[in-house]
Amino acid sequence: MSVYVSSLTLKGAEPCGTDPLPRFRRETGFCILKPKGEFPPEAAENIGAETRTLPYMMQDRYPEVLSDVTLKTIVMENGFLRAEFTPGYGGKLWSLYDKENKKDLLFANPVLRPRNLAIRNAWTSGGIEWNFGSLGHTVFSCEDVFAAILKDAEGNDFLRIYEFERAKECLWQADFHLPEGSRRLFSHVKLINPNDEDSTTYWWTNIAVPEDGGTRVLCSSQDVIALGSRGSMTFEKLPYLSEMSGDLSYPINATRSFDYFFQPRKDEKTAWESSVNKDGFAFYDRSTAPLLYHKMFCWGNHKGGKRWQDYLSVPGKGDYIELQAGIAQSQVHDKLFPAGGVFEWTQCFGGTVLDPAKVHGVSLEAADEYMGTVMDNIISEADLLEFDRKFKEAAETEMSEKDIVHFASGWGALEQKRRKSENEKELPASMCFPECTLGKEQEPWLELLEKGVLTPPDPDDIPVSWMVSPKWMKLLEAGIDRPGGRNWFSLLHYGTMLFEYWPDNVPARVAYGWSEDEKKRYEIRAEEAWKESDMLTPNVWARRDLAHLEMLRDNYGGSDEYYRRVFELDAAKSDFAFCAEYMDDLCDRKEYAEAWALYESMPDNIKEADRVSILSAICGVKLGKLDHAEKILMEPHATIREGETSLTDLWFELCAKKIAKRRGIDTETCGAETLATLIEEAEENCPPPHSIDFRMSYDKKHKYRLSE
Repeated sequence: MSVYVSSLTLKGAEPCGTDPLPRFRRETGFCILKPKGEFPPEAAENIGAETRTLPYMMQDRYPEVLSDVTLKTIVMENGFLRAEFTPGYGGKLWSLYDKENKKDLLFANPVLRPRNLAIRNAWTSGGIEWNFGSLGHTVFSCEDVFAAILKDAEGNDFLRIYEFERAKECLWQADFHLPEGSRRLFSHVKLINPNDEDSTTYWWTNIAVPEDGGTRVLCSSQDVIALGSRGSMTFEKLPYLSEMSGDLSYPINATRSFDYFFQPRKDEKTAWESSVNKDGFAFYDRSTAPLLYHKMFCWGNHKGGKRWQDYLSVPGKGDYIELQAGIAQSQVHDKLFPAGGVFEWTQCFGGTVLDPAKVHGVSLEAADEYMGTVMDNIISEADLLEFDRKFKEAAETEMSEKDIVHFASGWGALEQKRRKSENEKELPASMCFPECTLGKEQEPWLELLEKGVLTPPDPDDIPVSWMVSPKWMKLLEAGIDRPGGRNWFSLLHYGTMLFEYWPDNVPARVAYGWSEDEKKRYEIRAEEAWKESDMLTPNVWARRDLAHLEMLRDNYGGSDEYYRRVFELDAAKSDFAFCAEYMDDLCDRKEYAEAWALYESMPDNIKEADRVSILSAICGVKLGKLDHAEKILMEPHATIREGETSLTDLWFELCAKKIAKRRGIDTETCGAETLATLIEEAEENCPPPHSIDFRMSYDKKHKYRLSE
């Protein structure tokens, strides 16, 4: 067995920038669903999860056109398997090649095509990703993580990937073992809350496997939580579920994007999941507690679902489903993380050949029973628990900088320095965060730590990083009272910290119900800090935050005034984010003429930004500039969010207005009912271009039509 650094060259479009504007938690927010029907009390506990972006910036810039890119990889290989990891993309296991059967066990994406599906926007499909922290595809989806090659007690090499996660100020470490002669790859994951305060956490291993039109999903349980339409969730038993017809152990029967979460039996120590294709070839994983919950996600057997899969990969080669494994009942259940707490488990991945007649054409119960017997022969529960004991010891292996083969951010090194300065317990020795990783993003905070103040840069400069930790807020509060510490820059960041403050030591449902008086108190203090920041030195950053605050208060007059003042400063044209955000707000309020005027005032490089051009098309349809809108809708767009239907909605309205124009109908005076009828006619008879059709459902109640 060997572990070595290599590379992978393919067509791709790597992320090339971040949105400088802070994305507040009140925007990304909370997912609180309601159980429907009979629901076991234990399954209804802690329903609710949050998605938190700050202190991270959104990765929303990547080219539409693919070019040759070379990714650094780390390969683990023995006589049976070849596993290739991409440390520049969250440590994703890009491929897991089965040498015996001469096939990849995973959907190994042939291209690198980031799209808007992750917490920070950019995400790539395929492989196995390690989602930690908050609800959604991880903040590390398109980010570097540390990677080190270490030796276990027996002298065998293994791979460790790890990072410090800033939003929850916790750590994750994943060790990968591929014993000589093993047909299975093992991961041992360790999550650590190094703080003296409780927190909440999230983990889902996300496995993309090929779907061949006859793939069946099997599991050690048939009880599932299904996420339904309109924010509901049900507790049911496969293969038949109330929201959809057909045997849903076959993802091909899903008529829309769909997922369900397998619930383990009580007192279960391990759980497994498998996908089996038409010919009987199976991928499987088996995991120890607490990683006992599994999931199936599919895009759905409809035009929009196929479009998404093609869009994320290569047309005709992107069909896949996701098998996932998590530590909570579903992705919308919170997981409490006690102060000083540790969660760890072992998971294995492999492939095998089954008798297709014992999987297909039989009941799900019979297929699951057959696969369960196969799993026990491949790797029994006792065997996996013994591996878990062994890998748990290896997870304590201390490391140093010389072991690192891929470096990541300087945030762990900064946290280590803060802890030393505050006489707090150091970060675990199983993870090394060298000082050489400290860079431009950490410079302001290193200065605050060492000198006690933040020195203000040029107010036209784009901020290099944000910080929202209460620990750093305490340091900043002390710094503001020092000579030279009260300036536009320190007050800008202080306002951001105050506005983002939220109780993280309780489940999301409790945090969501945090007292309005407390929210208001922090909000007013943030507002005061931002106002003083702009008073001391006029700057677009504080003005934008004040505009955004008024928008969230539904005080649109105040919001408009602050945005007007934003665009009085040249720095507002330093990045398209200001224009895109305000145009989006104006369009939401149906202030299309004002949004179009803002668009027209922008330089070409901002007009051509993808999100700005989409918003200009909306204005075009609403204001009768149909040629402009149609031109935009015929272009490719890279920033459409999963579940977003803005382009198809706009297409149908555009077609409706073109129909009206041909018939001599004035859509400005014809009334809403006539326009709605014309739009429905367009939905029936004017199928949108394939390039803009990202609908994840064709529910006629929502006026979506399946047009071939």
